[in-house]
Amino acid sequence: MTRFDFKNSDWIQLVKRTREKFGVSIFEAHDLILADPEVRRLVAIRVNREHECRKMAMQNIRARGDESTFVLRDGRLVHRDAR
Repeated sequence: MTRFDFKNSDWIQLVKRTREKFGVSIFEAHDLILADPEVRRLVAIRVNREHECRKMAMQNIRARGDESTFVLRDGRLVHRDAR
């Protein structure tokens, strides 16, 4: 998978399948998926380049606050565990 062949609909399906398989919340599914460093890197690129991805990341920040998957750092969205 590269950043060029990973569509927004792929992310949505991945989250749905993860929730079904593990019986977890949407936020827990995000955490499980983003535990993979390569996926986390690809998502970071997308949320900073594509309006729809950025919008979803900002919704995550509003919904989860300090527990958000993403944080704003110097105007860029990064995974909360990024250094």
